[in-house]
Amino acid sequence: MEDFIAFGSVCTSWRTASPKDNFDILSPQLPLLILYLPEAKGRDCFPTDQMGWLLTQSLDGEEVNLFNPFSDTKIHLPNQFALRALQNPDDLIEGHEFYNYINLATLSANPSFTSDYVLVISYNTDVNYLAYWLPGDINWTLFDMDERHGGVCNMTYYKGQFYLLTWGAEIWVSHLIYLNDNKDLFRHSIQYYLVGVNDALLFVARFGRNRSDDDSAVDTFKCEVYEVDEMKCKLKRIHNLVDSTIFFGLNGATSIDSTKFTGVIKPNHIYFTDDWIEQNLMSECGGGKDTGVYNLEDGNIEYFYPQLSLSCICPPTWVIPSL
Repeated sequence: MEDFIAFGSVCTSWRTASPKDNFDILSPQLPLLILYLPEAKGRDCFPTDQMGWLLTQSLDGEEVNLFNPFSDTKIHLPNQFALRALQNPDDLIEGHEFYNYINLATLSANPSFTSDYVLVISYNTDVNYLAYWLPGDINWTLFDMDERHGGVCNMTYYKGQFYLLTWGAEIWVSHLIYLNDNKDLFRHSIQYYLVGVNDALLFVARFGRNRSDDDSAVDTFKCEVYEVDEMKCKLKRIHNLVDSTIFFGLNGATSIDSTKFTGVIKPNHIYFTDDWIEQNLMSECGGGKDTGVYNLEDGNIEYFYPQLSLSCICPPTWVIPSL
């Protein structure tokens, strides 16, 4: 993908000679690390589940978009004030005008290929709320849940359903709950992720601890991977991804077949970026240093971007190229 884009950027005649139809848009793509995106300057920016698509939102709440930096395509969405108008007045916090901040976004399909998709978001009030948007809608629609689900830390779309992962390690599928009784998961700072690998849905726990030289910063020291048994409502620990590789960071996780990129990425490894959001809010630089690769076989960690974030509101994150 990067070669295709670079070819078309040489001049007008080269761009004309390289239409999108000449590129196999369904071929596997390696996630790229975004350090800074000029089009998102002064905006919060994080990836969705679908290749290449990011959600950006202005800090004043006025503008929310889906944006594909590879095709320079922008889809305008209802803003944060529209979310506020839908809320129960009892859940509005006085003095917090922009407390309806979107923190997670997941697409059911790639807008580059179809207009038949759903965008689900999680946003903050006193608790997390969920809403969705369909192409052509003029406003968000609140997600109908029978009871409060607590804070949502990760979402993914898998085999036709939206899966929601809470900070209490509960997995919601529509109105079903899968409880995790592994108490070891709660000893340290932790992040949870859901990711589809081959034909299995995996639950990934990422453990972090405060740095000795900076209490406001967290370093990853361990990852654990579990397969979700939907029939038995249980988690099964796994220690080998075989040829698969997981990438996770802001807003979620994705997986790729490492055999498609021999010598470039490592099988049975987890590539991660610094997404300790609450801790990074206390840091002037916005985080960024906890970015590396975890060996699931021996637990070793190699850091490959030991620098500070170039943006105080949007640390480095992964994006999979898509035209």
